[in-house]
Amino acid sequence: MPRPDNSLPDDIWRIRPAETSDRAILRTLLDTYLHGLSAFGPVDAVYPYFDLYFGEADRWAYLVEVRPEDTWRPQGFALVNRHSCSGLAVDHAMAEFCVLPAFRRTGVGKCMARRLLTLHAGIWELGVSRHNAAAWSFWCSVTATFDGVAVIEADDTRILRFESRQASRRILDVEG
Repeated sequence: MPRPDNSLPDDIWRIRPAETSDRAILRTLLDTYLHGLSAFGPVDAVYPYFDLYFGEADRWAYLVEVRPEDTWRPQGFALVNRHSCSGLAVDHAMAEFCVLPAFRRTGVGKCMARRLLTLHAGIWELGVSRHNAAAWSFWCSVTATFDGVAVIEADDTRILRFESRQASRRILDVEG
């Protein structure tokens, strides 16, 4: 069972579901993220699935916001769906995940990722490019608290597959 990660004060970050009014902000964050991913291989910058996160019941978009002073500012996002990387049945998959560089290595990303993985119980998968060693290290660290993590090798992608057994009872849109 995942353990809480309290490496940051609870009042400086939060995760919340993205709303339709957040579309432009999320698209800007996604474009920045995709540009960074292009260092590891070809990327479809059009991202044809983007609009589906605002209309399909099996997709969830989240924003991470940080409040270094008095205002919440978007500093990352996650896109979660039910589409398997491996072809095996899954309950949830981390399609995209990003924390902007200014907040990397602060604990925000790890806290956010663990929170997301416990918000949705069931079998999870997340795929990482073989060429992105930093992302692989990050996700191995995040999933270390889950039992039975399996690694599936698939072409240029490594897939982490595991179960989040107990969904968090916390209400979304509460601070970290």
